[in-house]
Amino acid sequence: MTHPIRRREACLSLLAAGLSSRTAFAQSETPLEIGVLPNISARLLLAQYQPMRDYLSRELQRPVQVSTAPNWNAFHQRTLGLSYDVVVTAANLARLAQVDRGFVPLVSYAPAIKGMVVSASRAPLKAVTDLRGQTLVLSNPQSLVTMRGMQWLAENGLQRDKDFKTINTPTDDSVGNVVLRGDAAAAMLSGGEFRAIPDAVRAQLTTLTVFAEVAGFVLLASPKLPAADVKALKDRLLNFAGGSQEGKAFFAASGFSSMRETAPGLMESMDAFVDTTRKVMAGPA
Repeated sequence: MTHPIRRREACLSLLAAGLSSRTAFAQSETPLEIGVLPNISARLLLAQYQPMRDYLSRELQRPVQVSTAPNWNAFHQRTLGLSYDVVVTAANLARLAQVDRGFVPLVSYAPAIKGMVVSASRAPLKAVTDLRGQTLVLSNPQSLVTMRGMQWLAENGLQRDKDFKTINTPTDDSVGNVVLRGDAAAAMLSGGEFRAIPDAVRAQLTTLTVFAEVAGFVLLASPKLPAADVKALKDRLLNFAGGSQEGKAFFAASGFSSMRETAPGLMESMDAFVDTTRKVMAGPA
């Protein structure tokens, strides 16, 4: 039989632990900054992440702000410079942040990211070999989708800068216009980037193929956050994704379906792309 005093002490201990977790962030009025990779326009990103910001601000009892950067290179450099308390980034960049700066993976998004090739409906490509001698516009040249896409094209006998050329776009949701103008025969992009294209433009595009699915985005905590804060943040994120109204609004707006603990081996699976990622991120923005 449990002694009444010990039982009461156990209950008080659990209550104290819960309060400690809930108020871990409350001692600081400095905003918790969440940096989000600019894979789509800043306007869309900030709107999508508003529910997460509101939820975490309330649950952690601390101001939360969401920010991004002008391009992938700038974002990654800010990540490595510990400008953000939390980052949401592509899996290959997440692995670099973990290896190079000690970022702590918390959760990853599902489903996996679709890699797509699309062309204009009025002049559709019928096969991947139709890209020979043509121009392919890239939504994000540094993305895991692009890296896997170049592998896929090579597997189909098409070598970049030999059999086809590529061009980049200054903003990630303008590839549809590039294709419709005739400046490129097709575009390579992710499913999320495709959804971000304005409806009127997207309606004039057709999908040649979904060539692969790559690991989804990863959310990581900066090494400058105390361990107790990292745990509290992870708990709140899982609760956010587990049925909160804000979580439902976030998934509806973003196209993600769920958020879960980073699966064992996910980060290590990105090691095959580390060298390529380093090379690409060392180049011009």
